[in-house]
Amino acid sequence: MYHPQPEKRFIILGDDHQTLASAILMEQKGQQKVFELTSTPTCDLSALPAINILSLNSENFAAWRGRVTGIQDTNLYFTAEEHIGPHLRRHLRIPIMLRTYLYPLSGDSIRLPVITHDVSCGGISLYTSRPLTTGFCFEIAIPFSSPPLLLNAQVIRVISEEQQLYACAFSDLLPQEEALLQEGIFEYDLHHKTNTTH
Repeated sequence: MYHPQPEKRFIILGDDHQTLASAILMEQKGQQKVFELTSTPTCDLSALPAINILSLNSENFAAWRGRVTGIQDTNLYFTAEEHIGPHLRRHLRIPIMLRTYLYPLSGDSIRLPVITHDVSCGGISLYTSRPLTTGFCFEIAIPFSSPPLLLNAQVIRVISEEQQLYACAFSDLLPQEEALLQEGIFEYDLHHKTNTTH
């Protein structure tokens, strides 16, 4: 019987970076890996030419691109064909629309309501109800957990002045904050897809 360790949780993505399922790594021998699916896949994984599997909450990032060699009950048999670098995890943006608040770090201390456009482990883009300037620093509440993650960020560019849409980068992110953020992003995306799949 397999005994998975907590740090062995993974997310499965398609080549289009769509979240397809979550899984736990049960066993690995070289390039051959066995995962237990912890969610119902959003499509037939064995029909895809390749999938990407990324570690969710591990300090030592692990990710592979490869192919499914079989699925039996909730076990997914996978052959890794290439390693994926940690840059994918940091920069993979998932469209997520959440209502939340940002809190200026200087000057005006009134919280500002915002709607997120997309989120990654490296940053966030968001719509605001009033104009922001490049370099503006703030804290933002990311409601993936209870209590929400409160993260520092900075506006790095204006995407659309008309829509008041801004690209922002997270700053001073602790490793455990990045792990919680990453897990929240993919769990939200997967849960949202599962609930909207007909």
